[in-house]
Amino acid sequence: MIELHQFRPFWGLPNASPFCMKAETYLRFRKITYQVVPGGPRSSPTGKIPYIVDDGRVIADSEAIIAYFERRQHVHLDGELNKAQRATAFFVRELVEDRLYWQITYMRWGDPAGWAVFKPDLVKYLPMGMRGPVLFLLRGSLLKQMRQVGLDPANPEAAYAKGKPVLNALSNLLGDQPYFLGDQPRSLDMSLYAFLANIVDQPYGNPLQAHARTLANLADYCERMKALCWQDWPSA
Repeated sequence: MIELHQFRPFWGLPNASPFCMKAETYLRFRKITYQVVPGGPRSSPTGKIPYIVDDGRVIADSEAIIAYFERRQHVHLDGELNKAQRATAFFVRELVEDRLYWQITYMRWGDPAGWAVFKPDLVKYLPMGMRGPVLFLLRGSLLKQMRQVGLDPANPEAAYAKGKPVLNALSNLLGDQPYFLGDQPRSLDMSLYAFLANIVDQPYGNPLQAHARTLANLADYCERMKALCWQDWPSA
């Protein structure tokens, strides 16, 4: 049995880590049998999650996990894409995973209103040893990194303003297509859906979520991907 090591479900989401949700969405889409092993980065041999263990072999990083299993498929998800489409997918994924990762982190750890609702639930989720000074230090480190990318806890309006153009660009890229590169889901969709769902479907609202929900094609896309890969998952 393939083991998928990742965080437990949280806040009604399959995973509050978009990278973990990306890997699991792919496994579900491909109907690959696996077993979730709840854990955190400290349990990983590379210090990162998600990672899989397959017959003793360890593969860390969501993109590496997808590549590992795609090599076993007779028909590859991106097999029909031309060079320009592959390049587009690469640059879109790289930009979105960077920009929206920090937006999602800010929503929960940086925005004072978001932290006020995130912390009480997070504390219940964490081991006892991480609920005091360790959590304080972790948040301090994240706040420092967020400020370095221009996300100031003292100015949520400006911080969220940096995320809205990313959502607008994704809405324009998607257009009237069912998936980001056409009529069929590609590896790019495994990533973009996980990041968008962590904004659109989290239980507490914020300006970035409100903006995402005004972009009807992105909201419809999330519902389409959920029906495709997470149809058995209850709503938040």
